[in-house]
Amino acid sequence: MKRILALVSMILAVLFMSSHTVSAEENTYDRIYMITVDRFLNNNTSNDVGVTEDGDPYYPFGGDFDGIVPYLEYIKDMGFNTIMLSPVAERAEDDYLGYDVTDYASISEAYGSPEGFENLLAEAHELELKVIVDMPAVATDDYTALETPAFNTIQEEYYEDIGREIIDLNDAGNQETYRAMVQEFTDTYDVDGISMFVNQDGLNAEEFLPENIDTYGILSTEEITAEGFDTIAREGFRADLAQTYGGIDQEIPEFPEDEQLIMADHWFSERFTHSAAEQNMFPGTRIQQLANYLYAYRGPSAMTYGTEVAFNGSSYPEVHPQMDFRSDKEVIEYLENIAVVYRNHEIMLAPESETETILNEDGQYLVKYYTADVDYILNVNNTAETKSNTMEQTAEEEGKVLSGMLIGDMIRPHDGEYITVLDREETELYSIIEEAGFNNGYLYAAVLIFGIFAVFVWVAASRSRKNKAKRMKDREK
Repeated sequence: MKRILALVSMILAVLFMSSHTVSAEENTYDRIYMITVDRFLNNNTSNDVGVTEDGDPYYPFGGDFDGIVPYLEYIKDMGFNTIMLSPVAERAEDDYLGYDVTDYASISEAYGSPEGFENLLAEAHELELKVIVDMPAVATDDYTALETPAFNTIQEEYYEDIGREIIDLNDAGNQETYRAMVQEFTDTYDVDGISMFVNQDGLNAEEFLPENIDTYGILSTEEITAEGFDTIAREGFRADLAQTYGGIDQEIPEFPEDEQLIMADHWFSERFTHSAAEQNMFPGTRIQQLANYLYAYRGPSAMTYGTEVAFNGSSYPEVHPQMDFRSDKEVIEYLENIAVVYRNHEIMLAPESETETILNEDGQYLVKYYTADVDYILNVNNTAETKSNTMEQTAEEEGKVLSGMLIGDMIRPHDGEYITVLDREETELYSIIEEAGFNNGYLYAAVLIFGIFAVFVWVAASRSRKNKAKRMKDREK
């Protein structure tokens, strides 16, 4: 009996594997999961520093590198290929976020010391996850301070609390000292990139960051500009994205063409869920819609820890709650499912692919991806009603169908047109492929499976009859 069940399982496995034949290329774009180290998981209480008995949110909770390692696969399964850590340098005992730096040259003992950090790097790289570390620009005795830093509201609250100033990174002496410090850090630890929240207008990262490391600049306000980073996240775009996907029936921001880093929230912003709550929307659906936008973007994107479990908050320190791994898993499972689709079809995100906006109006966003092998259409319905769209079939698409991969719609052309229908607050990704004929292999396999199942039922029934007859004979004796 066990052999029969094992054979059925094997056939089913082969069937499912053969039904997912796709073309894929390496995704060169970062899908970043941002982690506040202290707020993720306290997996080693021996290194707790500054933790209060009553769990005061202004003080550390005890999260450490050991708490991140067990969840690296969890992060990867949701579709992320990069983690971005909050600052890891030695910091004041009562600071949890990591910007109250006391020694740039040392790894925080509260997070697990250099050995714990190196282990995290090794475990992440074993899973082919990149690691980016945020580098503070807090003035210690080695630097002169900036007179008027550009802070957003949350940064202003935080920096007032820790009582620290920002380095003037337009000062030549500061630039030389800072570059040497970052260079020593990247030479010592096998990190893949350095990020920085920019609080000063007109900075050029090439003047104060090493050349041999990927750099990510996150602009703190809409007014400031910067250059020289490998990629930059602009505050205006972040705020627009959070507002748009926090609700419905709003024009969706066009995918940027300059490969800037896009995100809807970060460590110094209100939570994305806050935008949804303000607009009286269900957070789970909002996060699902946002995730498709982030994953379908031909450029780097980021999501803050806890967004997948709908963390809320609009001020410091409520925007940095303890991670909750016991929350409703529905959104997490959705992210895992769509991650498989985007991972298997990474060719649509290849640098040599091109995109064309078909429609962008009041929450409807249709984008076509052109690749050397297969073309794709992203259909976003971020509105309050079911939407139908008609697209003309091109000469190159003759004999082809739109095969939905997120929901499973199959759209065949009628009189040279594709007519798509998508429910409210849903996203579908179509591949434009040849319509397959009837698959005899599946028919034969199905007949075989049902045949084996019939044998299984017959054998079980026969054994039941024999056992019953045996019990009857035993009673007669």
